[in-house]
Amino acid sequence: MRIGFFTDTFLPQKNGVVTSLLSTGPELVRRGHEVFVFCPKTRVKEFRGMKVYSYPAVTFKPYPEFKIAVPQGKESVPKLDIVHSHSPFTMGFFGWRVSNFQKIPRVTTFHTLLSEYVRYVAPLGKKIMEKVIWKYCEIFYNKQKGIIAPSRALKSILTSHHIKKAISIIPTGIDTNFFRPVKKETARESLGLDEGERIFLSLGRLGHEKNIDVIIRAFSEVDGKLIISGRGPAAEKLKKLRDRLRLKKKVIFSGYVPEKLKPLYYSAADAFIIASTSETQALVVVEAMACGCPVIGANSLAIPEIIKDGKNGYLFSPGNTAELAQILSSYEPSPGLRNQALKTGKKFSVTECTKKLERFYQAHL
Repeated sequence: MRIGFFTDTFLPQKNGVVTSLLSTGPELVRRGHEVFVFCPKTRVKEFRGMKVYSYPAVTFKPYPEFKIAVPQGKESVPKLDIVHSHSPFTMGFFGWRVSNFQKIPRVTTFHTLLSEYVRYVAPLGKKIMEKVIWKYCEIFYNKQKGIIAPSRALKSILTSHHIKKAISIIPTGIDTNFFRPVKKETARESLGLDEGERIFLSLGRLGHEKNIDVIIRAFSEVDGKLIISGRGPAAEKLKKLRDRLRLKKKVIFSGYVPEKLKPLYYSAADAFIIASTSETQALVVVEAMACGCPVIGANSLAIPEIIKDGKNGYLFSPGNTAELAQILSSYEPSPGLRNQALKTGKKFSVTECTKKLERFYQAHL
C-alpha cells in the first residue's frame, strides 16, 4: 500500500503523536509498504524509509510547539492508496482534500484529548472553547471512513461526544528490542546516579496538562530523589515550585533526554511516575514497563488500562498529593513488580500493533 500520514506535528518536535509516527511508519515500510509524511516545515526529507513532504508554516503563539501549516498543491501529492490523518487541523484537512482529489479513502487516529489544551488558547473562555472544539471534532471525524482510538477510555469519550463512525482500538506499538531492561547498576553508573539511592522518574514533555506539580508537591514528604526529564512550556513554573518548596536537593531537572538514553533512565529508576489526566494512551508508561520499570500513575483515562494496581505498579486518585506521597513513601521495587511490568510492556510491541493497523487499512480500502 501507499500510505499518506498527514500530521500537524513532526520532527524536530517530540511528543506522543511524533513518537507514534516514528514507531509505526518505519514498521510499515519494513513490512513492504510505502509511507509518505505530510507535515509543517521541517529539514527532514526522509526518516527510516518514510518520505517526508513539508509545507510553509507559522508558529501558533499561544502554544509555540504547534505549527500552523499552509499546505498548497494537492495535485503535487504522490498517488496514494489511503490517507491517514493524525490531526483534525490544517494538515488533517489537507489530507481530506487529497482524499477527495484522488478519490481514495481517508481514516484518522484521535491521538490527543484536545479539550485539555484549551487553557493555552482561551484561559478565560475554557467552557465555550471546549464546546467549539468538540463540535469541530464531531464534523471532522464523522466524515472519515474509519477512526482509530489508542485506548478504550478514549473510544468511550469520542462516542459520548457524538462521534458516530465505527472506532477501532489500536494502540501505538513500541520497539521492544530498543526499550528493554538494562541492569540497574549499569544504568545508574552510566548516568552518574548513586546505586543505593531511591530514585523516581518523570520523563516527557513538561506541559501544564501533565500535572507534574502534583508529583513535586507529593515529594515534600518522600525520602529519595525525583528526576524530572524533558522540556516544555511548564518548565520554569515547575522549577520555581521546587525552589519554593525547598526541594532543590531532592528534585532534579535533567533537561531533554535523547531517545537513545531513555532505556537507561527507565532502567535506573525504582519507579516511573505520571500524574497526567489527559493521556489517551500513555506511551511513556508502556516504554517504562518494557524496561522493567514499574509505574505509579493517576487513575485516569488510558493509564489504568495499563497499570494493574499492586501488580505492575500503583494507581492514585488524580491530583491527590497525599495519596501519592503515601504510595511513594512505602514503595518497594520488588522483583515481582518489575517482572509484571516487563510482561505488560512486551504486549505493546510495534510488530503486533502494526499488524492490527494493516488489517484496519485493508478493511477500509
